[in-house]
Amino acid sequence: MAITGFYKKVQGIKTYFETNDGPEDSPYTIICLHTAGRENRQYHDILEIMEDKYKVYSFDMPAHGKSWPLPHNKAIDTFEGYGSFVWDVIQELDAKNPVVIGCSMGGNIVYYIAQNYPVSAILSMQGADYTPTVDAKILEMLDHPYVSVQHSQIEYSECLIGRACSEDARDFIMLGVAQEISSTKYADLKQYTGFDVRDKMSTITCPVLIVHGVDDPIVTEDMVAKTMARLTGTQKLVYKPVQDYGHFLIVENPQVVCDCLDEFLSDL
Repeated sequence: MAITGFYKKVQGIKTYFETNDGPEDSPYTIICLHTAGRENRQYHDILEIMEDKYKVYSFDMPAHGKSWPLPHNKAIDTFEGYGSFVWDVIQELDAKNPVVIGCSMGGNIVYYIAQNYPVSAILSMQGADYTPTVDAKILEMLDHPYVSVQHSQIEYSECLIGRACSEDARDFIMLGVAQEISSTKYADLKQYTGFDVRDKMSTITCPVLIVHGVDDPIVTEDMVAKTMARLTGTQKLVYKPVQDYGHFLIVENPQVVCDCLDEFLSDL
């Protein structure tokens, strides 16, 4: 498996990227957004599966993984700032026909991006247009000096994993918990729990694919159904429920994600 890593400066931030060096004549450039508190290694399997057909880039948001933080060691804590950063990533890569895919926090942000920027299509996994799911008191504790974010998040993260997830994938997901940075996780969940783009969902016109691991207790089928009902202006809307998998779908079952995405893009 060949993965190439490199850095580019985006909005003045030294940002770490990885790519599968997919074919130059790839019909779309796929841009991958990781989950809250984690980093781009969540997409390694997807990079490999897609390497013969699509050029794929994954990257670490500021203060995640190998990317530098904002000044004073801060992370982006608004979804508007997050979306702006992703669009500047696309510009820096000179990505042709960009398709933005994301899971969890990233699965939310793709809706904001499609509302505000001319992307070719989006894929939302474990995302919704309104996610007030983290209690304010819990959020405050994430960056408290007496709280270990790594230990406090163990059971919470475990409960989000689907029942069919392999042991290897489960181990990698839980390794991500152990490597989280408290201030970064706080910033991510602050913008996640404040995420609300319901009023502009009808402005999305690009094709939308939703792949949903239905074992996810935090992003429910009802939340996804309400999100879909507000997508009244899209050229194409496809919903793919995945039984027995959960919140970290890109790690739990990357093959089904790639199959759904390839079918979707091939039909455009």
